[in-house]
Amino acid sequence: LRKRLQASMPLGRGLALEHEALLTMLRRCEIMDLRRTLNQAVLRLGLARFVTELLAPLTVHVGEAWMRGDIQVFEEHMYTESVVRGALGGASALPQPGMPRVLLATLPHESHLLGLLMAETMLSLEGCECVSLGAHTPVSEIVRAAQANRAEIVGLSFSPASHAPQLLQSLQDLRAQLPAGVQLWAGGSHPALRKKLPPGVQAVDRLDRVPE
Repeated sequence: LRKRLQASMPLGRGLALEHEALLTMLRRCEIMDLRRTLNQAVLRLGLARFVTELLAPLTVHVGEAWMRGDIQVFEEHMYTESVVRGALGGASALPQPGMPRVLLATLPHESHLLGLLMAETMLSLEGCECVSLGAHTPVSEIVRAAQANRAEIVGLSFSPASHAPQLLQSLQDLRAQLPAGVQLWAGGSHPALRKKLPPGVQAVDRLDRVPE
């Protein structure tokens, strides 16, 4: 795999080959090889570039393969576990003074956690203090947690599997219940995030936008 990447070819083509090689490992249930390759990619690229240039687009490809029926539900779960345990599980950085405290969650109709973990990684690298509630968190509990943790930003992650009308209604309800001074960010690869969102909701549709 590394020899392929080092060959003289455009960057996009090289990443496409790497994605296909990783998907092949997943289909073959070669989980240790998948973990090892992802860990090597972190060392090669650095954590921020690994997340934005490799992991984020690879996750989109895995999701698309699942929606086409090319991979099974259990394979998608193995992919998530491999990334969580192998590549991002130990990634952390100390919060920096003056940086915002961020509360992260997904709503009850969203079970995919990988986008949330990638966002937490990028925010932590910027020096933010992150508190994650995980998946399936009701709006009322997110509001309570934001108040209890004195969060300045609430970040939600949405995969393409989310139901668009429910997504938009939940964002509207959450925005209405959060204090006006708390920012509400909606991230992920759902197409609705590239359209008009409820007032007071900030779309973060690319992980490389987190630093700005």
